[in-house]
Amino acid sequence: MRIVHAAVAGCLVLATGACGAGGVTYAPVRVPHKAEVRRPPTVLGRMDGLPEEFFSHARAPWRPPFRPRARACRLLFDAAAGRPPREGLSGTTAATYQGAHAGELAGVGVAVYDGGEAAGHLAALRDALSRCATADDGTPYDRLTARTPLPGIGGPDAAGRALSGRVGGYPYRMHLVVARSGHTLIALVHAGLTPPDPARTAELTRLLVREVGTLDA
Repeated sequence: MRIVHAAVAGCLVLATGACGAGGVTYAPVRVPHKAEVRRPPTVLGRMDGLPEEFFSHARAPWRPPFRPRARACRLLFDAAAGRPPREGLSGTTAATYQGAHAGELAGVGVAVYDGGEAAGHLAALRDALSRCATADDGTPYDRLTARTPLPGIGGPDAAGRALSGRVGGYPYRMHLVVARSGHTLIALVHAGLTPPDPARTAELTRLLVREVGTLDA
């Protein structure tokens, strides 16, 4: 039974992008000269100060385990996977950090925008978060249902929600978070076979907001 559980955990880790080979990859986007100052490609390479038992070295961007039918859920999954809203986008990067629990990962997408576009896109993603009641691909094997808002995450520049259900037919839990720091938009997925700890999700969010705040300097 232990061997079967380990095999299942390994498959889900692969399916969600925590075991991808290679380093951080970057989405091909228009990057004006001022994006060199904002340095979006470098911010996620190594993240010191991650919650205990997270590996600080970034891996390949998160790969959603399935493509949700609902557009609201797709917007959120895409943003965390490094495919954020494109209007006004000047630079983007994405990475995954592996945790110590079964299948645990944190998928992060960071996008830098011109002008006030980040605030508008955050509003759209917050709306998507409220409308993503069920993320599924039309089968009972991949189906996550939204639960309560996440404690410790809120205010005008951040929102989060917990989802639970099944991925690949196995119990799975996911936290979805969207946040903004100045011109920078953050999308975070904290997920695993073991239910993610909301306190660790909140800690991850605070760390990311602190780190990407330097992109506006």
